[in-house]
Amino acid sequence: MPITEGHKTIYFTKNRAARIAAALFTVLALGFLLLRRELFDYGKEGFQLSWYLCSLLLALLVGPLALVRFSLSERGQRRLSIGIFVGSALPLFIMMECFDINTIFDVSWTAFLFNLLLIWLIGWVLYSLCGSFCVSLRISSLLFYLLGLINSATRIFRGTPVSALDLYNIRTAAAVSGRYRYPFEFYFFTATLLLLFVWFLAGKARWKVQRRRNRWIARGACAVSVVLFCAVFSNTAFLNEIGIKDYLWNQNIAFEDNGLLLSAVYSTKYLQVEQPEDYSADAAQQIIDETPQPDPVTPAQQKPNLIVIMNESLYDLQTAGSFETDLDYMPFLHSLAGQPNTITGQLRVSTFGGGTCNTEFEFLTGNTLGFFPTGSVVYQQYINSETPSLATTLASQGYTVDAVHPFYSYCWNRDKVYPLLGFEHFYDLSDFPEARMIGSYASNCVSDESDFEKLIELYENKDPDQPMFLFNVTMQNHGGYSSLINAPDELVHMSKGDYTSEYADNYLSLVRATDTAFSELIDYFSEVEEPTIILMFGDHAPNLPDGVYEALMGKSLEALSLEETQQRYTTPFVLWANYDIEGSGTTGEITSANYLATLLLRTAGLETTPYMDFLWDLSKQVEAINLNGYRDAEGNEYSYEDDSPYADLIEEYRTLQYNYLFDADGRIDQIFTLGDQAEE
Repeated sequence: MPITEGHKTIYFTKNRAARIAAALFTVLALGFLLLRRELFDYGKEGFQLSWYLCSLLLALLVGPLALVRFSLSERGQRRLSIGIFVGSALPLFIMMECFDINTIFDVSWTAFLFNLLLIWLIGWVLYSLCGSFCVSLRISSLLFYLLGLINSATRIFRGTPVSALDLYNIRTAAAVSGRYRYPFEFYFFTATLLLLFVWFLAGKARWKVQRRRNRWIARGACAVSVVLFCAVFSNTAFLNEIGIKDYLWNQNIAFEDNGLLLSAVYSTKYLQVEQPEDYSADAAQQIIDETPQPDPVTPAQQKPNLIVIMNESLYDLQTAGSFETDLDYMPFLHSLAGQPNTITGQLRVSTFGGGTCNTEFEFLTGNTLGFFPTGSVVYQQYINSETPSLATTLASQGYTVDAVHPFYSYCWNRDKVYPLLGFEHFYDLSDFPEARMIGSYASNCVSDESDFEKLIELYENKDPDQPMFLFNVTMQNHGGYSSLINAPDELVHMSKGDYTSEYADNYLSLVRATDTAFSELIDYFSEVEEPTIILMFGDHAPNLPDGVYEALMGKSLEALSLEETQQRYTTPFVLWANYDIEGSGTTGEITSANYLATLLLRTAGLETTPYMDFLWDLSKQVEAINLNGYRDAEGNEYSYEDDSPYADLIEEYRTLQYNYLFDADGRIDQIFTLGDQAEE
């Protein structure tokens, strides 16, 4: 029976199929929530009562809401439609946040208002295009749902929230996604119920503007609103003043304080690299002219073979905090500290849990991610033409220069970038037909053992009269670590008090397999007559669950200081030679990926470019630099927003890097190449 209230009529549809479907949905949703109540028991945080009650309420509302119909006057329909359009912003905001268990109470009130404003603005733009409140709400609800889901998966798999720059990474993300498992925790079901709630609510917003003139007025007002919003949003100082900050050194804090939508939109501010203040090519040349000449090194009597291994997710977990294991997970690597013909230390990198190519970019070019927009993937955004690199520097000194990576060549655009960086040949997954697989993804996680065997094979087949440079990016230790489809021969188990983690066990077991394989590689080259240097370092720490790091570090990740944050951006490195080298026995050195190639060439007694000489001089004062900030020789940590005695040096570095990568017409090639300096 219709329920009549004055001129308004509210009733339930008489459509039998719709009633059966709605009743069936309600029964199934309630049954699922009652039978799978344990989904809301969220680890150490306990039972999530508020989320559970919210989900029960939504399960009760969605079915009847789908059946409700209104018979209203045009004025009443207009009010209802506009009210639904405006009111839907709150459940849509909650939907996006609940994907990551972020509530409206975690977001600052100014950011909360900005998120609602963004939702309205996006909905208004869609309405201007399609002329329907119902259609615009349903499209925007799907878009926001997908954004929340993608961000949740990105945070789980990579450890950082999604940003505008992730649009460049879709193909690579698709290639590696098969090795991860989305957990489908309670928040997924709560968010899905919110999506259905808004979807059926949008179906009641049927009013449309009839007069063409009014439609164009609405579109004009929308365009003006978008322009005004962009003007306000571009004023970073104003946003910071009202409490909306970007937290460049910790994007997780930015996401939690600002909310997902605002955080993602904020990231669009960093799609372009800004030119340094007072930049000019002449200024870059002057910096080089004023750089002191480094202490000379003993030239190599015979140019050594150089094998560089950037090992996937190689990280000493003790860097985050102490724990116990039943087996040493790095016995050989730990034993190399202080040994003859060996340099060991800690390496600051600019990525955590993923983004491997950014570390290799820093190593191969001497540049730092610290001067790029947060979330940048340099290979996919900025390397579009021939670019000087370590490969070109070594090629000019008579080396063969090849890259080895046992995975798909297109990932991170390597098949296009490596030739632009000067590599002559790229050995990818297709060159490992008989490889042993170890790790969490059986079909193409080539073991480090098989990877290193390929390096030996390439050495044995090389021209004995020509030194070789091999740049190898491994694959074995890639996440996720929830299970090992192909397990190593020896398994490691860790504990910290009563805390244990299967994820950490699986990861440490993989690291032990790497350690064994590296020991065998060193044993082989110990017997080789040709002088050879092997450099191995980790590209980033593994993306283990937050709980692992919080247990080791004794606090929540949101509470970490800059110095503590840097512990998760510090991997080990070891430089070993089968002959006497300068700096032999050095251990505990702290450096960063952008300096490491210079250390390698100086240790090998090879020529370095003027840019490398600048980096060598800079490293004596700023011993490590990465995306989060930098560290001076006394161990003081600085973010890029801090006033520091090294600000001028950092700006000089920024100027040179800008000339290197972004001054297409004014790049001074002789700064970044050897030219006539190289020995023929």
